[in-house]
Amino acid sequence: MLTLSPIFISKIQAQLKDESEFFFDALSMPPAVSIRLNPFKPVDVFDQTDAVPWCNMAFNLNQRPSFIADPLFHAGAYYVQESSSMFLHHVYTQIRNKLSGPVSVLDVCAAPGGKSTLIASLLHDDDVLLSNEIIRTRVLTLMDNVNKWGRANTFVSNNDPADLGRLTHLFDVILVDAPCSGEGMFRKDKHAINEWSEANVELCAARQKRILHDVLPALKPGGMLIYATCTFNHEENEDNIKWLNDKHGFEPVEIAIPDSWPIEKTAYHGFRFWPHKVKGEGLFVVCLRKPSESNPVTAIKTKSSMVNAKQKALLASYLNESDSFQIAVLNNDFIAIPVQFSGFYDKLNGLLRLVKAGICLGELKHDQLIPAHELALSVNLSSDIPRAELTLEQAQSYLKKGSLPTSCFNGIGWQTVTYKGLSLGWVKVLPNRVNNYLPAALRILKDIEE
Repeated sequence: MLTLSPIFISKIQAQLKDESEFFFDALSMPPAVSIRLNPFKPVDVFDQTDAVPWCNMAFNLNQRPSFIADPLFHAGAYYVQESSSMFLHHVYTQIRNKLSGPVSVLDVCAAPGGKSTLIASLLHDDDVLLSNEIIRTRVLTLMDNVNKWGRANTFVSNNDPADLGRLTHLFDVILVDAPCSGEGMFRKDKHAINEWSEANVELCAARQKRILHDVLPALKPGGMLIYATCTFNHEENEDNIKWLNDKHGFEPVEIAIPDSWPIEKTAYHGFRFWPHKVKGEGLFVVCLRKPSESNPVTAIKTKSSMVNAKQKALLASYLNESDSFQIAVLNNDFIAIPVQFSGFYDKLNGLLRLVKAGICLGELKHDQLIPAHELALSVNLSSDIPRAELTLEQAQSYLKKGSLPTSCFNGIGWQTVTYKGLSLGWVKVLPNRVNNYLPAALRILKDIEE
């Protein structure tokens, strides 16, 4: 039985009235387990019978398997995400239909990457996503998850929201999945229960306003803002939307849903998810449109870092449709940017601390590429690169950074290892041994249960 603050209990009772006991009972139940498939890496995984109603790429599982032991998880075939958060699929799909032409999206508080990979699944080829995380220790997890999804039209930055606000009128859609008091995650995160207080709720609401205030200049006039929290109270939800409406003139956007979906409709055309009604956790989400103002756009300093023709020719062999990419240098690595985003990249690189842009190809040493792990996971990796299919046991050994026999491979040199056709990473095959190039930070450390 969870030990909840009496003040929190009274607030929930005031919100839910006769339903409150069902809510508290639900908090004592095990959380549901759901996954969302990567449409760019199709493969059969698990039993796909219990679909998530608002996300056609997702389904609930009857029990929680050992994801860490599944090579398909490491290959980016799916993402483990609680189902309420996947409502973003429905919201984004509806607002994308209201926007014409290529769309640029900013995910402001993106770690660990669930909502970013969801948006990445829905991007058109000419759309682009910047996923940002202010906390440096969380950026590596975000980048790892975005890399697994394998798309070239994704960028990752490590900046304060105020830095993002200097990208004046650059984005058509901004998602602020704001840090919050975590009331909706009490069933999954007991630490959030211990941290909860009225003072913390007020602190979170103030921080959310600051984040919103700082990033709003980056949204184009008429652009869409999606605001979400995993909490129930009005201070962090409806009150912040009222502030956006009153002070900044944002207008709520109506998102249609079927009557059969057990989701509470709130003021400002928002939605609240309760764990006693859905197979998921708590969530609040609303979409708003920025007024069509005509403020002048601040010029953005650009910083170009393109490479010479010889380098591009050497690197292009690692990419399918290499003519559609422009090669640049970022953080001492060579990267491939889809040509339609080269200007976008220059703007970001001039103002932000970019940690990922397009596809990281790797380092050049003595005119040879030391390929990056990200390149192995990219859906744009050249089909001419040698690949070696592994058994489950061999794939698990590779992911523990173990050794593989040379008999698994034909020929020598750089090759990717695959499981069920999906790439896991690089090896370098030598005449008498195989060097495992899985990044040490990504290796499986714990024993895998049979």
